[in-house]
Amino acid sequence: MSVQIPIDLRVLGHSFRLATTEEKREDLERAAQLLNERYDEFRRKAPNMEPSKLIIVVALELMQEVLSMNKSLQHYEHCERLLSTILQEVEALT
Repeated sequence: MSVQIPIDLRVLGHSFRLATTEEKREDLERAAQLLNERYDEFRRKAPNMEPSKLIIVVALELMQEVLSMNKSLQHYEHCERLLSTILQEVEALT
């Protein structure tokens, strides 16, 4: 079991103290950084949008990316299975 450590993050102008493991710390810090960058990017594009609505837009955009990557991964896994089947059939012929 990994030991939980506290980390302080600044996300969308708010400070958070969270518990994580040393192994996941860097990923969590990077996630906060990416969220802040994406929020700032959208803020520049829509400076008059309410912050709460902007957060929802950013969340939707990020979830679309997650779903797209998941779909790509599933397609890759399907192709990998097909290739494995083809290789097995070729080996059986030789």
